[in-house]
Amino acid sequence: MSANTESDTADAQPATTPDVEPDNDTEPEIEDEPEVEPDPESEDEVERESEAEEEAGVEKEEVEDAETVTKSPPQQFQAAIKGGEIKQFVGTLRAVVDEAKIQVGPDGIHTRAVDPANVAMYDVALAAGAFESYDATDGVLGLNLERFAEVLKLAKKDDLVQLSFNTTSFKLAIHIDGVEFTMALIDPDSIRPEPDLPEMDLPISLTLEEAQFARGVKAADMVSDHISFRCDESEAIVYVEAEGDTDDINLKLTEDDLSELTAVDGQALYSLDYIEDISKQFPKGAEITLLFGSDFPMMFDYEFSEGECEVLAMVAPRIQTD
Repeated sequence: MSANTESDTADAQPATTPDVEPDNDTEPEIEDEPEVEPDPESEDEVERESEAEEEAGVEKEEVEDAETVTKSPPQQFQAAIKGGEIKQFVGTLRAVVDEAKIQVGPDGIHTRAVDPANVAMYDVALAAGAFESYDATDGVLGLNLERFAEVLKLAKKDDLVQLSFNTTSFKLAIHIDGVEFTMALIDPDSIRPEPDLPEMDLPISLTLEEAQFARGVKAADMVSDHISFRCDESEAIVYVEAEGDTDDINLKLTEDDLSELTAVDGQALYSLDYIEDISKQFPKGAEITLLFGSDFPMMFDYEFSEGECEVLAMVAPRIQTD
């Protein structure tokens, strides 16, 4: 995961005067216009409005400049990170897309991507603290994740992966254990725009270990291509269920099985393929927070790289019809 109105104004019609022959002997009398004393309060108001317009102009310029920066490549990007961390970052995104816009900034890198079917979405932020070294300015890089993942196969978990963006060739240089690979980047404008993150009030929340969730997904895969999550508020239990043509599975998650639970009555059905793809990217031993509601998307919230990478994944529900 206003309309402007204009008031129509009629064109003013010019006033017409009858033709009058001028009397050369008589000069028209011109009445002296009364002198108007300047109003100090009006002058102050005009001055304040002028200052406000100037400030607004500056703010507008700053916004436009910021937008220009975020749509352009960074003027500086050099970083070093362990192979295991960058593989986790790329692998997470590849669960739903093969290309992504990577927003680069002094505080780290961030991306948001949605799969072509608009069913699953990721919002991933890898902070500068996850890197062994990091130096970057604001900008955006278009990355072929599939190609990048192939290059990263050269790196072991603790190998140092050095990354640098060449502002002349507009390519990304990747150094891994003496091997240098230069990868062409993609025009960010050719990549699907980043989606907005929807604001939702999901009433049911539970936190559990990655292994528990993987167990439920594996069991559901034996009987169906859909998986259902149902919460019973009175029992304080979350049921993971799947129904096949002949077989069913049912996994109970009680408060004793969970680190945290906010129980509200509700049930939602999801495509097992998407849930499975996302769950495969969960870090081993990590705690995963699930949020959902009746016929609402499910959100997965977790971290890796010692909390330096925050991941939010979302899967749209399948609406059941009678």
